[in-house]
Formats: sequence, structure tokens, C-alpha cells
Amino acid sequence: MADNGLLKNPTDQPSKLDTSLLPEVQEHPRMPPEEASPRPQTSRLAAPWRLLMQIGGPTQTTVGLEVKERIVLGRTDPVSSFYPELDLTPYGGQEGGVSRRHAMIIQDEDNKALYIEDLNSTNGTRINGFSLEPRRRYRLRDGDELELGRVRIVLRFVRSPYK
Repeated sequence: MADNGLLKNPTDQPSKLDTSLLPEVQEHPRMPPEEASPRPQTSRLAAPWRLLMQIGGPTQTTVGLEVKERIVLGRTDPVSSFYPELDLTPYGGQEGGVSRRHAMIIQDEDNKALYIEDLNSTNGTRINGFSLEPRRRYRLRDGDELELGRVRIVLRFVRSPYK
């Protein structure tokens, strides 16, 4: 058996918390460096704002998060005491190939915008079907569809009722 970096020998089994490379990973087109068609400036943020994240397909769950400087998306790892701001484990993150530290949403105070950056995840991140290069920031807009591995999230920007 060829060493694929996941198992030390054929009898080893990955632990329940490991993220494995998903089978049948399709090649997606890369996100263009500069988007060809401008969209309305719904991505401009004036504090306070929240993100509504509609997670999943037919049985969608909506999770609200306050916009802050950095929001890590991934899976909880109690062994290393890592708890992302949005834990996708309850939404099929393990089965969907979400890494523990999969992606990060970054608030740019100067431009009043949000960006996403793939944190070199095992199964990649996509925006509206385009694959992201790891460690590079991409601007987010209201209504964008993210895919972290096979977990789909639709972003909605809303004003916070708490401030």
C-alpha cells in the first residue's frame, strides 16, 4: 500500500477526529484574482453587523455570529483545547471533510469589508464554486455561498439587534 501521508501502516486506523481527503474531489475553477463583474457594495460594513450563516442543504440551520476582527471556521479539538468561533462538527463537518482550522473570516476595518482565507485545509474552500488558494484573502459579499469541504454555507450580512 502506498504511503499517502494519512496512515503509518495498512493496519493503522485514523482517529475519529482526523480529517481525511474526501473521495471524488472535483477540480473546481480557481477564483479570478480580480472579479470580472462588480457586484453591489453590500459588502460594505458599518458597525455593528452580524453574519447569518445558513449551513447545509435541505435541512438548513442558521447560525448568527457577531462580526469581529477574526472568525475561525472549523471543528472543535478538545485534545488541543481548540474551539473555533464556528464549530461545524454538529453540521456534518467531520463527515464533510472540514479541517479543525479550515478557514478564517477577517474584518478589514479600513475598507469596511469582510474577507475569507483558507487556512491550508485538507479539502479546500470555495466561494460560489471557485476554489480558493490557501493563505490568500478573498472578499465576501452578502449572499455568497461558501463550501468548506462538502459543507455549504450561505452568508447573509445583517445589522445587529444587540447594539
